[in-house]
Formats: sequence, C-alpha cells, structure tokens
Amino acid sequence: MKRIILSIFLFCTYLGYSQNKPEPLVILDSKNIGFMNQAQKILDPINPDDISTITVYKGETAKKYNSDSGVIIITTKKFILDTFYKNNIENSPLKKEIPDTAYLSKVFIIGSKAESKNLPYDELLKYIDTNNINDKVLKIKAINFIKPKDSQKMNPDWKFGALEIMSVKEE
Repeated sequence: MKRIILSIFLFCTYLGYSQNKPEPLVILDSKNIGFMNQAQKILDPINPDDISTITVYKGETAKKYNSDSGVIIITTKKFILDTFYKNNIENSPLKKEIPDTAYLSKVFIIGSKAESKNLPYDELLKYIDTNNINDKVLKIKAINFIKPKDSQKMNPDWKFGALEIMSVKEE
C-alpha cells in the first residue's frame, strides 16, 4: 500500500512539474541523481517504508539548487543510520557498545531537547547533512550511551540501551 502511495506521490509531483516545464531535480540521500526521467529507475526499487523524509521545493528555493523546475529531496532511513554511525560512532569508543547500524536502529535516542521522543530517524537527521538547505545541521557536544540494564530502569522498552545526544547551543 505504501509503495502505491509513494508511486502516486512521485507521479503527481512529476505530472505537476511536467506540464510545459522541465522535470524536477531529484536528490536522493544527499546525492543529485538527475531529473525525474533519469531518477525514476533509481527510485522505483525503493521501499516506501525505507524513506524517512521527502521534501519538495519550487520557485526561488529550487533555484538555489540550480533548478527552475523544482527539487525533490528524499532521505532514506538507511542513509541516516549509516551517516550518523560513520560520523559519530564508527571511530569512537561507542563502537564497543553499538557495533553496527542495525544495533543503532534499535537504540532509543534521547535528544538535547526535552520534547524529543523516540523517533530515531527524526532525531538523528538533525545531526547529518542531507543537502536540504532549510535544515541546519546541529553540532554534537557529547554522546553518552546508557547501557540496556540502566536504560530499562528509565523505560522497560529500552532493551537495547539509549543514546543521549547533546548538541552545542546555537547563538
């Protein structure tokens, strides 16, 4: 069902831009994959459940991407996990506690703001560059791993532990 919804969304976006206009530029996981007609082959096999965000820009904002016909930015959950892991865990002592991205996907994420809930992709997305010009990438001040036995005292569902991410205060 979600695959059908994604296909309809992409088709409608394509249709909306294709009426006497060039096709929109597509950026997938921070990489320019071309205009919609070129990108379709790459987008078709993507499972909609694997997508974290889709952002559409048109007008002046799209021109910042050198596109007069709009921009579609798609970010997958795998890209978020892989990028966050590579940038913040892979070469740190945290690798002992979080050996790979599969484990990271199970860990509860506690953000620096009290309203942060366990939306791991939404929270981790704040700390990586997705080529989305409206999103400001937060700088990490510290990351603390809370071991499973301690995290379960806070919440019994946190069976794999928790990551507490503190960002640098912006001025």
